[in-house]
This record gives sequence, C-alpha cells and structure tokens, in this order.
Amino acid sequence: MDGPEDELESGAARIGGVTIARRTMMVLLPIGVVVGTIAVLGVLNATRPKPEKKDGPQNAVAVQVAPVQLRETRLSITVQGEARPRNQAALAAQVAGRIVWADRAYGEGGSFRAGQTLVRIDPADYRLAVIRANAQVAQAREAVAREEAEGVIARKDWETLGKGDASPLALREPQLALARASLDGAMAQLRSAELDLERTNVRAPFSGRLMKKRANVGDFVAPGAPVADMFSTDVMEVRIPLSDHDLAILQTSIGFNAASGRGAPAHLTAPVAGQERRWEGQLVRTEAAIDAQTRLVYGVVEVRDPFSARNAAPLAPGLFPTITIEGAKSESFFAAPRSALKRNEFIYVVNADNTIDVRTVTAAQTTGAEVYFRTGVAAGERVVVSHLPSPRDGMKVTPIARAASNDTLRERVE
Repeated sequence: MDGPEDELESGAARIGGVTIARRTMMVLLPIGVVVGTIAVLGVLNATRPKPEKKDGPQNAVAVQVAPVQLRETRLSITVQGEARPRNQAALAAQVAGRIVWADRAYGEGGSFRAGQTLVRIDPADYRLAVIRANAQVAQAREAVAREEAEGVIARKDWETLGKGDASPLALREPQLALARASLDGAMAQLRSAELDLERTNVRAPFSGRLMKKRANVGDFVAPGAPVADMFSTDVMEVRIPLSDHDLAILQTSIGFNAASGRGAPAHLTAPVAGQERRWEGQLVRTEAAIDAQTRLVYGVVEVRDPFSARNAAPLAPGLFPTITIEGAKSESFFAAPRSALKRNEFIYVVNADNTIDVRTVTAAQTTGAEVYFRTGVAAGERVVVSHLPSPRDGMKVTPIARAASNDTLRERVE
C-alpha cells in the first residue's frame, strides 16, 4: 500500500500538469485566432468579383485657349521713385541780430517769390554803421580836396622859386595819393555797412515753398545760422532705378543727357487725397555710374512746374509716384493674354490634334493684361490660358475658346 507521502507526490504531479496545459493553451489560442483571420481574409479576397477593364481612350482635360496675335506695339517700363526738388537750400542770416519781423509766407508750406523778404533782423546798429561810414567818407573827401589844392600851390611855388625838376614830394603827389586811397577805403567801408544793412532783410534766393522754419520773431541769430529750409517749385525730379533690360527698351545709354525738351515722355501717377493724380515729365538724364550693390543705373525724370494750377494736385517732395516711360520705337511682337505665361517661363501650345506642346519662352515684357514675345510662338497658334494640372508634352486636351468659356460653363451648370 502507498503511504501518505506517495499520495502527496501524486497530487502535486497532477497539479503541475494542469498548470502547464493551461499556459500552453493561453499561448496557442491567440495564434490560432490570428491565423484563422488571415485565412478567412485570403479566401474573401480570392473570391471577390474582378472590376472590368475599359480599353477606351482616357477623357481629355478641357482647357481655355486664346490665339496668339502679331501686333505692332511700343514697349514701356514701369518704375517707382521718390520725388525731390531740384533746388533745396537752408536759408541763413548773413548778419547777426534779433529777428524783429517775419512775412506771412514764413511758415511751413508758405509760398514765396525770388527776392522776397521773409524775415527782418533789427537794423538799428547797421544804420548807425552806415552813418559812421558816411562821416569817414566825408572826411576822406575833404582830405583829398585839401591835398589837391595844396598840390596846385606847391607846383606854382616851385615854378616861381624853384630850379630844375621838382621832386614828387615837393609837389605833394604822395600825399594826394594817400588821401585818395583813404577815400577809397572809406567808401569801401560805407559800401560794406550798406550791404550789412541790406542783409538785415533775409530774402529768398529763388521762388518756392518753405519746408521748415528754424527761428521765430525775437530769436537772436548769428551770421550763417539757418533760419529756414526751403525748396524751389520750378522743377521736381524723381530718381528711378533702371535695369539693363530697361535701357534696351528705352534705347538709352549710361551717362545719357537729353537735349532741352527732347527727353523720353514719362507719365507719373500717385494717390493724393484719396484719388489717383497724374503728371507729365521727361527722362532727362541717366547717371554715369552703375550701383555696385544693385547693379542698376539710376535715371532722373524731370517734371516742370509741379505746383501749377493745371495739375489736379502738386507733385510734392516725398511722394512716391509710379512712372511709365514709353520705349524709343514701335516693334512687332507676338501678343498673348497674361495668363498664358506659366511660372514666368513656360507656355502651353495646343497643336492641331489637340495635344499639348510645352515650350520654354522668354517674355519681352508683361503687363497686367498681356504678355509679349519676340520668339517662341507664332501668330495664330492657340495657347492655354486656364489652369492645367500636371501638363506634359503630347497630353490630350479639349480646347475651349476663351470668349465662349463663360457661356459654356453656364450651360454646364444649368
């Protein structure tokens, strides 16, 4: 018979076997589920219906097209620049003193004429200087008259009492020369005093407008101290950047100077008081050096009488107008709508069999509405003017004339 120890060993063995079997089932069961799922999916994929293959041609993409036209036109350039006066100066006092009077035009924006007195410096001291100078002139004239009379007397005395040739000193010639020189010096001092008195009236050197005043009535100014900043209104200039391509269109060289009244016409526009204003000018010169940083040449557009009443608004300093300058002569170009140029270098030509020919082109000029070519396209060719996704050579398309495109789209919607 088995003892109690044998029964305990037998029970432990049975418990260990059950535990191993359970662990094995826990590992194998998920694997079996995954394998079964894969098998079912494979069967379903193998037994699903196959789609029918269509051997017909692919649908062609509808695009809008427009014809290329041969057109005689004159190219132009459009640039921008800042308006600035041709003459701008700091009005300065030439004598010292206190400002005692100012004209109504002496204020920011004030208009004045050439030679107009804008401010006046206290002239009292300078009037006294003129009086003193006049007194010195009178004394010098009296000395000259006295020496002239004494010289006549000395000559007669020598003729009566003297022998031989008289010396200049005996005839009082050096004394007369000294008196005359003293008179000239006194008259120069008088003229200087009169100039200082005249300069107490600070006058405008040219006709123009006051930009900024720097002194007021009651202020003391020294010689050379600026009292105002001003600019002339006879001519306004706009400095514009020009590329080599721009120079080719204008047929203008570096260091160009136009003869009077013969510069290329320039049309200027700028917004003023909520409206687009216009002025007419000329390209009068180009600078004689190329900018080292931008590699551009700068030209100068001149607008005469910019504050004239014939202009709807003055071309004031600081405005940033847009300037259009026409080319030197008309040329023949191939013109197409602006939307025909893709990524600034490609154009899609629709061949007779309605396939696409992708061409790399260089535009001679682009505007808001059209693009002009010298080469790359021909008159009468159809070009794509609408968006075309993934274009490629030989791609089949359905061309729709641009003029009828809106009607066609309306019909599709209805």
